[in-house]
Amino acid sequence: MNNIIDWQEYVMQMEILMNFNLDKLNHSEIIKQIKNISNIATPLMAFPLEDRIPVAGVYNL
Repeated sequence: MNNIIDWQEYVMQMEILMNFNLDKLNHSEIIKQIKNISNIATPLMAFPLEDRIPVAGVYNL
């Protein structure tokens, strides 16, 4: 999947959903940090996984 995300719009929508207003400085800093996290996560999310990965054991008390 190679979707391009409009982080500006995303943050604006989150402000609306959470009824929260950010000042311009915080708004731009949040966008900067989200882009940074996205850049870090991209190679991790692209890492291929086997179709069947053994799950951890389930322990009951």
